[in-house]
Amino acid sequence: MKIHRLRSTVARPADNTAYAAGDEISNHATAASVVRPIFNMAGFQQGRILSAEIDLVAASGNVVTTALDLELLLFPTDDVPAAVGDNVTHPIAADIRAKALGGFRFDDTGWTGPLGTVAAGTSQFQPVMAHLVQPLASPVAQFPHPPGFLFNLESKTTKSLTAVLRALGAWTPTGVVNTFGITLNLEAI
Repeated sequence: MKIHRLRSTVARPADNTAYAAGDEISNHATAASVVRPIFNMAGFQQGRILSAEIDLVAASGNVVTTALDLELLLFPTDDVPAAVGDNVTHPIAADIRAKALGGFRFDDTGWTGPLGTVAAGTSQFQPVMAHLVQPLASPVAQFPHPPGFLFNLESKTTKSLTAVLRALGAWTPTGVVNTFGITLNLEAI
């Protein structure tokens, strides 16, 4: 088995407007100007996405991860829903969500600094294995999804994956650019 790492980033605008549950986190407030994180899958048309990682870096000051619960959905680029703009509610309907290859939930209590500490700092990091999210009001242990989320892009026109990042609850960032670095760990078949 050979594991590959692919990385893409998105930098949200420098404002401190609070996000609400379901709001899109993207690089521009205007939907037509949004550029989402894209992963070039040339050479990896079939395989499994084993895990995802997010590193979050503030342009200045400390990153705010208090109440930062995120959902990362991965879609074949041909099937990704249209962007709505940063800090705009993006209610992804069930039929559209079913086109996602998988989703990763990043919990506000899982962020750590570069040395593994939970103290505030200029950057925070969180890795998440492929898992099924339990849709309950109170947090519970997540159910592992071995051996990862399968993907097959052979029939797709565009050989890439596009990430949609949404807040799962109220989150108030500081008024500086926050860059989300998204890394996928995958196994090509």
